[in-house]
Amino acid sequence: MPYLLPWDPWRELREMRESMEKMLGKFPKLFKEEQMGAWLPAVDVFEKDNNVVVQVDLPGVEKKNVKVLVTDEEVTIRGETKREEEVKGKNYYRSERAYGSFSRTVALPAAVEREKARASFKDGVLEVVIPKATESRSNQTEIIPD
Repeated sequence: MPYLLPWDPWRELREMRESMEKMLGKFPKLFKEEQMGAWLPAVDVFEKDNNVVVQVDLPGVEKKNVKVLVTDEEVTIRGETKREEEVKGKNYYRSERAYGSFSRTVALPAAVEREKARASFKDGVLEVVIPKATESRSNQTEIIPD
């Protein structure tokens, strides 16, 4: 038998907060600590000719300082850009260029064959090309009870 609860003006806010916490708990990679407040390179992700293509702007980053990790679900680009010389003095008016380590993880829009991924680096742009999987890969397994 249903029963009545006394009206609580904060109940809906608590329920909304709990729902948000559950949702963010399912997607912990959205807010990695290494990405908070750090420089993040601009990224484009698109499909072309049965491939998923990830293009990343990395101006001033040397090829040897870039690492790419591809999984079934995402691509992670890590690297470092260094300041060639430190400028000190009274005539320095503005400093907006970012230096240091960065890490950027982007979700892939389709199942891919990560073993066949290839990357190229030209004119400060990293391009990662990953063939789309011909068979759909599932992230879940059905278990039949005994």
